[in-house]
Amino acid sequence: MPELPEVEWAARQLGRWLVGRRVEAVACDPRARRLFRPGSPAAFARALRGARVAAVARHGKQLLLTLETARGPLGVNAHLGMTGKWVARPASAPEPGHARLTLRLDDGAVVHYSDPRMFGRLRLVPRARFDEWPDLAALGPDPLATPIDLTRLRARLAATRRAVKVALLDQALLAGVGNIHASEACWRARLDPRRRGDSLAPAEVARLARAVRASLRFGLAGLDRPEIEYLEEGGENPFHVYGREGARCPHRGCGGTVERLVQAQRSTYLCRRCQD
Repeated sequence: MPELPEVEWAARQLGRWLVGRRVEAVACDPRARRLFRPGSPAAFARALRGARVAAVARHGKQLLLTLETARGPLGVNAHLGMTGKWVARPASAPEPGHARLTLRLDDGAVVHYSDPRMFGRLRLVPRARFDEWPDLAALGPDPLATPIDLTRLRARLAATRRAVKVALLDQALLAGVGNIHASEACWRARLDPRRRGDSLAPAEVARLARAVRASLRFGLAGLDRPEIEYLEEGGENPFHVYGREGARCPHRGCGGTVERLVQAQRSTYLCRRCQD
């Protein structure tokens, strides 16, 4: 499942492929109506045809494309859901499996949005006014784009009785942190993920903030490849504890064993010996 590093990598790729290019033709899979709701595939295709891509940005897991059209600026808000990915192919190559959107560009390149399970989202944003878009207004700060505000983070955690790992999944706290990096960050910070947010001391919150950014940077560093392969679809597992139940804890001198437990219906991985 894509988390913040994968979405950041997607934004960088889309920037290289799309910015400055004009969309000559658009094809949408008519079976993928759920991706375009409340709009329609046909309306989406009409809106993008002939547009020039001016910018690609990201906030949390949200991709934000700004296009120039004959009627003025137009935005596209793209979310990868659980299995979405953007891929580029030569014009002569067959389209990837589960292609739901295909953009043919004025330089001859073809960019596809592929999504087997169709939990992603592709929505038009009038006038590219992303600052007025409800999905974005509800998000907290992006922990990869800017340093984490410790005062804000301490206050938010002090106000919740939720387990710290569950709190990290709240996109209003830190936009983009998902299940993998929430587990990894708690392990890096040597914090029990079951601890209540309001139980953390200021030094522990600072440790957690450093761990979140370190985990995200680690995840991003491993993505320098033409195409993302998610862990759930057979990709290599680069993480320290996530998905490693029964393995020895990687912390030097710990000697503990990685365990799995369930929090908020999601898997959490931890070492009880060093995360106390």
